[in-house]
Amino acid sequence: MGSLSDHLANERTFLAWVRTGIALIGFGFVIAKFALFISILKGAKTLSSSSVTYGEVMIILGGIVILYGLYSYLENEKDISKNQYTPRVLPNMIFVGIILAITVILAIFII
Repeated sequence: MGSLSDHLANERTFLAWVRTGIALIGFGFVIAKFALFISILKGAKTLSSSSVTYGEVMIILGGIVILYGLYSYLENEKDISKNQYTPRVLPNMIFVGIILAITVILAIFII
């Protein structure tokens, strides 16, 4: 069944995932718009597509973080209702693997 404090703690954790995702999305927009701003200042006819691409990747990462937070929230709610705990080693490892793979790819393109 779970206590009220368990459900509220789970909800606070979910909201932290959402805040993190929103921050990544916002940062992605800043990167993309800054590239546009710089190209306007330089009077360039074309936009630097790499900066826009990095911004888009950050926006996508933000969406992935929010979706994973929702998945985690729903699974934890099931466990709290059943008064049990199920470790989620594989989903966490997959999530970390995806984030690290995107990070490595971006790092390679930046260098």
